[in-house]
Amino acid sequence: MTREEQKKEAISRIKELTKKFNLNSKMLDFFENGKIYGLDYVENSKIHDRNKLISKLIAECQSKYNSLVYYYFIVDINLEGYNLEILNIFYVGQNKEDWKLERLSEDNEMYIRTYELDNPGYPELGFVKVNSTDGNLIRIS
Repeated sequence: MTREEQKKEAISRIKELTKKFNLNSKMLDFFENGKIYGLDYVENSKIHDRNKLISKLIAECQSKYNSLVYYYFIVDINLEGYNLEILNIFYVGQNKEDWKLERLSEDNEMYIRTYELDNPGYPELGFVKVNSTDGNLIRIS
C-alpha cells in the first residue's frame, strides 16, 4: 500500500460521506489542498497548549500508525460528572485489507481513533455512528 493509494481511498470516503450526508465541500477541498479539515465544538477548553496537542496527536496517528488522517473534530462530553474533551480522528489505515471495515457501513458506522485530551496516552479505536449537522460530519454515538 502506498501513500497515493491511501489518498485515493480518503478521497473516495470523503465523496461518499459528502453525498450520503449532504456535507459541505470543505472536507474535500482541504484534503485536496494537503490540509485536514477539523471542527472544534468545545467552547471553553481547559487543556493547556491544546492546538499544539491536537497537532501532535494527528501527526502521531499518521506517523506511528502509518495512517492518513482526512478529518477530525473535538467535542466535550460529560461522563458521570467529569467533562471530557474528545478528539475524533477519521483516517485511512495502513492495511488495505482493513479498509472495507474502516469505511462507512450500511448502519452509518465508521471505524475511528479517539483521544481523551486530558489523558491522550491511551487512544481508543472503535465503531461510531455518524450523521451530519449544518453540513458537517458528526458522531452520534
